[in-house]
Order: sequence, then structure tokens, then C-alpha cells
Amino acid sequence: MRCMLVMSLAVQAAVAQTGTASIAGTVLDAKTLKPVPAALVMAVRGGLPPLSRNTKSGGDGAFQIQGLAAGTYSLCVQAPGDAYLDPCQWNGSPTTVTLVSGQGAAGVSLRLTAASVLNIQVQDPQKVLSQMTRDGRRPELTVGVWGPNGLYYPAHTSGSLSASAPGDLYGGIAYQMAVPRDTALKFYIASRDLKLGDALGVALPGNTSQQTFQHASGDPSPKRFAFTVLGFLP
Repeated sequence: MRCMLVMSLAVQAAVAQTGTASIAGTVLDAKTLKPVPAALVMAVRGGLPPLSRNTKSGGDGAFQIQGLAAGTYSLCVQAPGDAYLDPCQWNGSPTTVTLVSGQGAAGVSLRLTAASVLNIQVQDPQKVLSQMTRDGRRPELTVGVWGPNGLYYPAHTSGSLSASAPGDLYGGIAYQMAVPRDTALKFYIASRDLKLGDALGVALPGNTSQQTFQHASGDPSPKRFAFTVLGFLP
């Protein structure tokens, strides 16, 4: 009997650890209240042990994340095409949901703010980006934005420039990222391996560029930056 009791408690503990709670709701455009489909919704629980689960919103913006243990979760959202801001990054105040083991939360409304898509082109006519450094590494290149709270946000690659085949870096690399409108930001590019120049191939002072910018709501054209890889640093 005692053995069976111990086994029963172990099973209950395992169930509690795995969790059967869920979060369901809808991802919406904050201005139009239209649904945002194909958005990656992540439920992130801090503390120990941390837990993260995700799903994608459907055509009607609806989502449901299952198999969650008890705790308080922040809901992060990454929209396709960088069309909206992730509330866990720029806003700093994501929607939070507290779950009790075995119970679910429904009707959660995640309203996303439209973003400006920042585009960056790094031209590489000498194919330096596809080469290895002297110590056998891929060249390091830092591309991103410093936010208003002193936080750094890296840009992500969105494709190759003038590529003749998948993975070909002949023309260079295109980067992009979602940034807030009407906010003073500072673009940043630097490398400890590569010699960098501006769009015309003029070497950057200090091998770094830091440019303050913002995209006003009434400006239809997103901000663009262009640079050139001139070779390896000596």
C-alpha cells in the first residue's frame, strides 16, 4: 500500500510538472482590430525552472497554447514580415497571464502595434563574407539598433543581394528589423574582422557607423542604410 501511495504521488508530481493548463486568445492589429494570422505566439515563464511554449495564430488570429504548468507567463508575439512590434521587446510591457495548474485562460486579446521595417544592405563585391578569418571563423559583423532605453536590438538577415543561387553571398547580405515609429533610435554597424565602407565604398571612420534616425508616422518610406565590405582588417 505504501509503495502504491508513493507511485501515485510521483505520478501527480509529474503531471503537475508537465502541466495541463492552456492560454487561448486572438492576435489583433491594435489600430484596426483586424486579426493578425500566422503570428508566432510564445508563452514564457520566468523563474526556476523556466518554461516556454509557442504556437501560430490562425487565419482568424486565434491561438491556443497547451501543456502549460502553473505560473505567470509573458506573451510575446513575432509577426511575419516584421510588420508589428514584439511586445516583449520594444514595449517592455507584454500581456501577462497567471495560470493555476489544470486550468486555462481564454479570451486573451493581444493587440500589436504596427512597426516600421528598417532595411540594411551590406554589399560584398569581393565575396569576403563567404571566406574564413585567419583563425578559421566566419567574419564577425554587428548590425542593429540602440533603443531609447539603452538596449541593443540586432537586425536579422532577410536574404542575399544579387544572389545567383541559395546561400550565395556574391552581392552581399540584406538585413531587416521591426522598429517603432516616432522614436529616436541609433543605427549601429561595426566589425572586428572586416573593413567597412559606406554605400560608395568610402572607408568608415573608426570602422563603425552610428546614425540617429526615426521614422515618422506620416512618412511612407521606411529608413534604409547601405554599406560595403572592403576586405579583411589587417
